[in-house]
Amino acid sequence: MIKVAVFFGGDSVESDISVITGIGALSSLDASKYDGIAVYVRDNKFWVVESRKALSVSTYTKFNKSDFKEIYISNKRFVYAKSKFKEKVINIDVALLCMHGGVGENGGLQGVLETFGIPYTSTDIARSAICMDKTLTHENMTKIGVKNVNYKIIDDKVTEEQVGKIFEEFNCNVVVKPNSLGSSVGVQAVSDSKQIYKAIQNALRYDKYALIEQKVDNLIEFNCAAILSNGEILISDVDIPVRSKEILDFGDKYLIFDGKAKQGKFEIPTDLRKMIVKTTKLVYEQLGLFGVVRIDYLYDSVYNELYLNEINTIPGSLAYYLFANGGLDLMDLTDMLITEGIRRYKENFALIKRFDSSLLTLSENSSPKLLQKFHK
Repeated sequence: MIKVAVFFGGDSVESDISVITGIGALSSLDASKYDGIAVYVRDNKFWVVESRKALSVSTYTKFNKSDFKEIYISNKRFVYAKSKFKEKVINIDVALLCMHGGVGENGGLQGVLETFGIPYTSTDIARSAICMDKTLTHENMTKIGVKNVNYKIIDDKVTEEQVGKIFEEFNCNVVVKPNSLGSSVGVQAVSDSKQIYKAIQNALRYDKYALIEQKVDNLIEFNCAAILSNGEILISDVDIPVRSKEILDFGDKYLIFDGKAKQGKFEIPTDLRKMIVKTTKLVYEQLGLFGVVRIDYLYDSVYNELYLNEINTIPGSLAYYLFANGGLDLMDLTDMLITEGIRRYKENFALIKRFDSSLLTLSENSSPKLLQKFHK
């Protein structure tokens, strides 16, 4: 049996969504192949959840330490205190990442896993960081010829007067958002000069930087996902997310249960669908992404302009619903993710990591001061 550590939670505004994703992924694992271990991340600590309670949402809403074992990660294993003087070791074959936002998606957790030789299922450290940072995403999209909306990044040093001038540059019609957050938290559409500075201050409550973007009028939003399987990039269906307001927000994504949010009545033209699919594959290939990735698009339905909005390297529910029309379910996706994660690890493991030279032997009898001069 392959030991699969499913990571979810985290100290992020998307922690609650991550718990739902984690429980779904854990319950979908093929029991004939995988032994799933729930790893809840909370307060910058890793907790292994008692198996009989791992699939209950209340375990995480009513956090009780007696239901968990705090662990630390060592070389391909988890270690925790079994008793006062004894430790228990759990060997880990692969990590299935279900964390959204924060260090779980920006490359931080990926760095920890690489340090301790544990294969994982998401995009690597550098590319995770790029995709989490919306400004870096825009810059990299421009390099490969993918269109973005006009944007400007600012920090907390910006004055109200400067904000007013920037607002005018964008024709007093913008969207303000935190630069490195997901799930539409802290996002606000602004067309009133009295609201713009407050909107920026609100975004800066969540992030060191705020992003001002040109608002797309006549807006329709699209989602499309990609996943690597057996060396081939599979592209999902194109979906129009439901929304109840002029822009998609956290409530529309996760909290609408009364049917007030409606899916836009828009028949996607064949050429537009092809463009979204083609762009999704291009971005996945050119950025060297990995695992399941969802890309969100903004579309001006009057001027027929398509813009890439953001790249989600660990999307909510692992974007399984986007692949449903292609005959894939969540069990299929988790199987693909695990298989590819292990394969990538083996390929990387075969690369030369160290270069043993005679430098240290020759330097054994040198004084620290002499070594400092040598390095200069």
